[in-house]
Amino acid sequence: MPVDVQTLGADWLVASSHKMCGPTGIGFLWGRAELLRASPPFLGGGEMIDQVKLEGSTFSDIPHRFEAGTPAFAEAVALGRACEYLEKLTMTAITEREHRLSKKLWDRVAALPGVTIYGPSPEEDPERASLVCFNVEGCHANDLATIVDQDRGIAMRSGHHCTQPLHTELGIVASARLSAYFYNTKEEIDLAVDAVEAAIELIRSGEGEGEVLDPAMAALLDV
Repeated sequence: MPVDVQTLGADWLVASSHKMCGPTGIGFLWGRAELLRASPPFLGGGEMIDQVKLEGSTFSDIPHRFEAGTPAFAEAVALGRACEYLEKLTMTAITEREHRLSKKLWDRVAALPGVTIYGPSPEEDPERASLVCFNVEGCHANDLATIVDQDRGIAMRSGHHCTQPLHTELGIVASARLSAYFYNTKEEIDLAVDAVEAAIELIRSGEGEGEVLDPAMAALLDV
């Protein structure tokens, strides 16, 4: 979505490269200059030093004081190209497309038998992300994700999604999550939810008993 740090009056803005079509292992931190200058460096190395004496050291100005040693310059170049690509598409166009995909995804998942969806609907929160977290009565989320992957080649997450306290508050051990990005299509959403529906039928029929997940794999996916 479009973000204007000046309008927001933000102190900090953090983003991960792999969430915006860039490579893994890199991201960026934007901060107000006065806050960055008031923050001590957290890594030592080349480029971040101004003066070094036996009695002490002084550090370079921003941003160099936070970029010690040899940076991940290959990843940085790739992230820059990803930013250029997104800017060419425009954040507004991406947001509008994701909102359409979000409604499609929500409507399809909501029609699954015995489903419980977590979070507000697109009607309740039009700005919600294009993902749906859910559980299906009688089906463990890890079982659903494994069958959908193995039978249809659909990537669906299951587990805590880095929100274990939230799952504890909701009284659930795990949830399944389908998400769409701007490059996905409505047809792909249909394929994904059709795969989930087939997995539900398989689990409830008992045909997959003993072939879904052993306890060790279930524990691994719950992390």
